[in-house]
Amino acid sequence: MSRSRPRALAALGTLAAVLATGVAVSPSASGAAIHPTCNTTKAVSITSGHYVTVPAYGSSKSLTCKLVLNQTKVNPAVKALQKSLAKCEGYSYLGTPDGYYGPQTFLAVEALQGSYGLSKDGIYGPNTRDAMKHYSSTLGCARI
Repeated sequence: MSRSRPRALAALGTLAAVLATGVAVSPSASGAAIHPTCNTTKAVSITSGHYVTVPAYGSSKSLTCKLVLNQTKVNPAVKALQKSLAKCEGYSYLGTPDGYYGPQTFLAVEALQGSYGLSKDGIYGPNTRDAMKHYSSTLGCARI
């Protein structure tokens, strides 16, 4: 058996559990701080006159929020994440951003986390936010 097959099976097992329960929990979530669900976006200045769009939360547009598997509600924060994943991180198979944090988005985030050496839980949170590149219509892709 190749080394990648057990990882693929583990990822499928994680996804199956998330789909069955509707709850995505990080293996290390027991000591982690709980963050609100991202529900909007924020333009973050990278250089003078250039901004990237980042998932955010609430009227203060805090960047400390998370996104988890959710196929019941369209979310503008998920659309921003999907656009960044496709345009900046090479996950073009996601297609046109639809705003649903479905299985493909979950697996793309999990793969991205692995490529940056993060814990692979499929949840977009502060560590994933800081590691990945975000999309800007004027700048292209950049890290915040």
